[in-house]
Amino acid sequence: MKGARHAGREGFTLAEVAVTIVIVGVALVALLQGINTAKMTAAHTRNLKLSSELARLTLGRVASGLFRDDLDVGVFLDGTYADEGYPEFIWELVLGDEEFPDHEDDEEVEYRDRYDSFSWNDDEDEEDDEVEEPYETVKVRVIFPAMREFSNELVLERWIPWKQVYGEDEE
Repeated sequence: MKGARHAGREGFTLAEVAVTIVIVGVALVALLQGINTAKMTAAHTRNLKLSSELARLTLGRVASGLFRDDLDVGVFLDGTYADEGYPEFIWELVLGDEEFPDHEDDEEVEYRDRYDSFSWNDDEDEEDDEVEEPYETVKVRVIFPAMREFSNELVLERWIPWKQVYGEDEE
């Protein structure tokens, strides 16, 4: 009689429960990895946006003449954004055709803001005469904390009027 009472009862076998636990575990691991990747991508995007704003701040300082005493053609300057509350962000600045020291070209995030379409010498006959360039190329590189395989630097390049960068000529 005991066998007859248990024959109509249905339930899950141990194998079915184990397979269900494995499937839920794999799905949970994939979900947590996706969330972690999304967090890292969001943090990197935040750093890029902040780097862009800080680089524009430095370019504005150059254009307003705050670095005139320190600047010379082809000079290299660097510093941090500790005064702005971001001590882990550092900046480097070069003028003219100079490149950044120890400049690595692999997978660099770069934004260029240039005025390439202007022609400053309208008179073709005076090509041999040395003409003072009305603009100076200013490049700012902001380096921020690295995360995984993401690039940890941003370069902005802008042409700023010569007089704003170096001041008036003393003649």
